[in-house]
Amino acid sequence: MKEVLLVVGAWIHLFAAVVWIGGIFFILFIALPGAKETLEQPGKLLGALSKRFVPVANISILFIFVTGSLMSLSSHNLSEITSLGSAWSQALSVKIMLALIMTGIHFYRGLVLAPKITKLTAEGGHSEKVGGLQRLSLNLVKMNFLFGLAVLLITGILYAYRG
Repeated sequence: MKEVLLVVGAWIHLFAAVVWIGGIFFILFIALPGAKETLEQPGKLLGALSKRFVPVANISILFIFVTGSLMSLSSHNLSEITSLGSAWSQALSVKIMLALIMTGIHFYRGLVLAPKITKLTAEGGHSEKVGGLQRLSLNLVKMNFLFGLAVLLITGILYAYRG
């Protein structure tokens, strides 16, 4: 039964990562360029996409941390995980750090930057400031994508060292 739970947990973990990182990929490389090419106001489409994606990303983040914690604790003992004495525990520590940074960026964008951009846009006359905040937000999305790729690479390393 333990093996079945581990398989289900791993599947949920990987699916949540695919949704989050895949969503970032879609926004950066498909939605954003397509909106810029075809729409006069690409921000409206991206805002609508974001309203639908952010809750899904939030749930994915929750699943990633819950399933990752459970899988790590069920396959290794706590002292092995925290010792940093093996390549596996070192890779896991880096993966967790990157995932925490990604989560911080995600929530900073959603809870701090997006409301600032919305408020300044509604007030009008702040186009330079709004543009700067939008560029910052986009750069943070790009950083999260790169961190996500690194997390996927580290996941491969963890599978290689899981024994």
